[in-house]
Amino acid sequence: MDQMEEKSYDEFNLNFKIEDGVNVNTDELTYYNYEFVGNKVTCEVGFVDGVNVLSYNIPATLPLSQFLRKQLYKGEFLAIISNILNQLIYFEENGMPIKKALLNTKYMYIELSTLDIQLIYMPVEKDFADCNICEFIQLFISKVRFADMQCVECVDTILKYLDSRMMFQLSEFYQFILQLETANIMDDTIDSSDTDTTVLTQMQYKNIVPYLVRVRTNELVPIEKAVFEVGKSVECDFRILDNKKISRRHCTFKVSNGECYIRDNNSTNHTYLNGKLIQPGFDVMLNNDDYIRMADEEFKYWVR
Repeated sequence: MDQMEEKSYDEFNLNFKIEDGVNVNTDELTYYNYEFVGNKVTCEVGFVDGVNVLSYNIPATLPLSQFLRKQLYKGEFLAIISNILNQLIYFEENGMPIKKALLNTKYMYIELSTLDIQLIYMPVEKDFADCNICEFIQLFISKVRFADMQCVECVDTILKYLDSRMMFQLSEFYQFILQLETANIMDDTIDSSDTDTTVLTQMQYKNIVPYLVRVRTNELVPIEKAVFEVGKSVECDFRILDNKKISRRHCTFKVSNGECYIRDNNSTNHTYLNGKLIQPGFDVMLNNDDYIRMADEEFKYWVR
């Protein structure tokens, strides 16, 4: 399947061309369109520029490949793995060949507040390459940046598990990950009740202090809320009243799990990150010293 088009508004739309002579499996399409295991993606057969397509409507989330630029804590890592595995089991239980799922972090999307993963599945009748879940997990692990030794030790435990199995069983591996998740929750509960504990994961998340530096005025704007809006509206957290090109609610900054993300709110004159257009309704992770342009108003993103 060839990707044809990628757009973002309030939701993210992704179209794949249906090749001539390829039929859509309506049963698989129906099962995929049920909301399952946190996956809210829907798919329909469409017609774009004279071509039949599978059109996916995806909640405005972040590509997992981009999320993996941040360091992961043990709980985050396990939640992502278990969510992916649970969805693959859903496919398996409903007679949907797992090899039709796009096991590529570029085509996986993550909801920042819940860590739910949105997987893309191709409900068409054609030959797909065999899918090796074990190899995918190992490749996924190789892309992870670890936040602390707890995560490193957890990954080492998982790799040893995979190496010790002659045959990989998806359901067994899922249960193993659930056991690690349960143990991690128990450890967090013990840590949170220990009055001598001075450094907790949630405290680490709160350590970042992101700022916007308005280039024209050199004004320093602290992003003091988890959801921080910029625009002309009186409801915005930072108002730009001296630039007519700025929209009422031009863009939103979101601080989540120790990272800051920017989203353009379908503004009239757009938002740019390091010179590249940000698609509306789509979260983009920020790095220290990034340059942001709202219409023609320039800012520098800075983390203390």
